[in-house]
Amino acid sequence: MNKKINWVEGDGGPHIIIESKFLKIWKGESDKEFERSLCFYEKACSINAYISELNIGSGKCIIINEDILISTWITDNTGGILVVGNYIGDEMEYDTLSKEINDIPQYEYSDTELVYQVCDQELYLFPACDFDKGWHYNYCKFNLLPGNYRVKMIEEYVIKDSSFRLFKFIKTS
Repeated sequence: MNKKINWVEGDGGPHIIIESKFLKIWKGESDKEFERSLCFYEKACSINAYISELNIGSGKCIIINEDILISTWITDNTGGILVVGNYIGDEMEYDTLSKEINDIPQYEYSDTELVYQVCDQELYLFPACDFDKGWHYNYCKFNLLPGNYRVKMIEEYVIKDSSFRLFKFIKTS
């Protein structure tokens, strides 16, 4: 089966992974909620790490902070892998990308020291600038089992004529 990659694209800036139960906090619908969402977005933009947590309401979200134009999520047997495109050549097929990334040995990833707790198994990946009602950009919805996930990273991984930054979420409990 050859699936199409669900690329999340924006106009640059950070991307976010957020549990569905906190989505309403990020995507403010009233003027007051919009102002609060704008504050969260500004905090997200001020983060200087490749990947970090941001407190939002009573929970946390993941901020992938750099000028990201494209990202996607690939599920694997340990949790999943956030794939950020550094540059992408010819159209990359899902099967090729998934197989290549899932074949990378664990020891090639470096620890980011980040452990993310998932409570609500439904998560969304989208450009952080999409912080008001409705959807202005594409998003990727995926599931992770509740628990703690250690995040590991490969700063640059080349497949054919494309380069990616990889963040592997490995379930620890």
